[in-house]
Amino acid sequence: MSEREDRIAAFLAAAGWDRARRLPIVGDASTRRYERLLAPDGRTAVLVDSENQPIERWLAVRDWLAGIGVRVPGVLAAAPEERLLLLEDLGDRHLDEAAVDGASEARLYARALALLQAFRRPPPSFLPPLDPATLLDQLELFLQQVTPELPPAAADAFRCVWSTLLPLACDAPAVFVHRDLHARNLMVLEGEELAVIDFQDAFAGPPAYDFVSLAHDVRREPGPAVVAFLREGLLLGASAGERAAFARAAAVLAAQRAMRIMAVFTRLAGPGGKPAYRALLPRVESRLALALADPVLEPLAAWCARWWRRPVAAGS
Repeated sequence: MSEREDRIAAFLAAAGWDRARRLPIVGDASTRRYERLLAPDGRTAVLVDSENQPIERWLAVRDWLAGIGVRVPGVLAAAPEERLLLLEDLGDRHLDEAAVDGASEARLYARALALLQAFRRPPPSFLPPLDPATLLDQLELFLQQVTPELPPAAADAFRCVWSTLLPLACDAPAVFVHRDLHARNLMVLEGEELAVIDFQDAFAGPPAYDFVSLAHDVRREPGPAVVAFLREGLLLGASAGERAAFARAAAVLAAQRAMRIMAVFTRLAGPGGKPAYRALLPRVESRLALALADPVLEPLAAWCARWWRRPVAAGS
């Protein structure tokens, strides 16, 4: 047994779960490992081994979300110094698996809208800002993974274009931003209650960000009526100017997210050793193409046409 396994065994023994069977759970894009624990008495729990990532921020965000009434996993035991968590088992039913038809999609995304509305409040002070500088820094991965062959002049032009666009996405007061709100991070519980997971990368940032994350989900594409429903639910009572600002922010963030995700998936499919992510790249490119059709993104579309290649939307 390795030293890490010894530490896990000691953690489980202290929590009273040392007799449980441990079954691996397919993880996410991170380096965290997940296991479902089956106790002899039938209880279940989820072990999270976050050896390479601290868990203090996850715990702080979890407590804040629970405090505003958002359903999140319960914590059965935590050892921040060991980066180990024992969590309530929320099951295996994600939103993309539960939204099987138009009726269930409408019900579940109505609950997702309630989450988006709950997030639109002043964020906790411990969250870092998702501001133009941070959003621009996230795009360096695109230059490294997707366009590493570009000359320095092209990379400088890329940064210049984005430096003019990103302030348009951040001109409203910052709110809580999950940052990775998509169908696989929403668990469907009994009674179709939604629980939120994987919020360890939360930020204080643009109000449009989580809407874009959910509406432009590369894992599950919600129907146009659902996207319109989410948007109108967030803009209820908004002025014409506020609606225009939200539309600009959403367009910019849709392109920023698409480029960042394209870079992340390219890295995961290659050096990351997770080739399944390669299958998602055409869908990400299609999302980027749709975003570039917005007039506000004409400078970025021109950069793509000159230096890279303009992505093509599916069906074009």
